[in-house]
Amino acid sequence: MFKLVFSFALTSWVILSSVAASSAFATDTNKLSDILKKIDQLVCTQPEKIDSFYSSKLVIMIDDKRALLENRIRDYRQMMSDLKGMKCTMERKVLAGRAGDKVGYVLVDELISVTAENVHTDERQHSVCNYVFTREKDGWKISLEQCSSLPDYSIRPGDDALYYFHNPVY
Repeated sequence: MFKLVFSFALTSWVILSSVAASSAFATDTNKLSDILKKIDQLVCTQPEKIDSFYSSKLVIMIDDKRALLENRIRDYRQMMSDLKGMKCTMERKVLAGRAGDKVGYVLVDELISVTAENVHTDERQHSVCNYVFTREKDGWKISLEQCSSLPDYSIRPGDDALYYFHNPVY
C-alpha cells in the first residue's frame, strides 16, 4: 500500500512539474514574442520607432552579413515610398525560448510577406531567427538578432519570377 501511495504521489508530482514548466516556458516566451509583435506593427508604418526596442549594443546578422539598425530603418522607409498600398504580414512560430532575470532568447521560424498595389509579386522571406534579449532599466531590449534564410516551399516557382533568387536551394 505504501508503494502504491508513494508511486501515485511521485507520478502526480512529475506530471504537475511538467505542466508548470511548460506554462513557465510559455510565459517566458510570450513576453519576448510580444516585443517582436510590437516591432512588426511598426516596421511598415513607422519604422523610426523600432529603435526603442533594440539595445545600444545591438548586433544584427542576416545569413553571413552584418546589418546596422539605422540602415534597416532607412530601407524600410524607402520601401514604404516605393511600394504603393503596401501590406506587411509576419508569421512566427516559437521553436524554443527562455527568459531569466537579465537575459532571454527566442528561436523562431518566421515568414515575412510584403505585397503592394503597384507590383504583382508577393515578396516573401522565410527564415529561422534567434533573438537574444537583455533586460535594461527600461525593459527588455533585443541585443542580438541572427537570422538564416530558408527556402519557402509555399511559393511555387511560377508564382514569383524571382523565386529561385529569393529561395536558393543548397
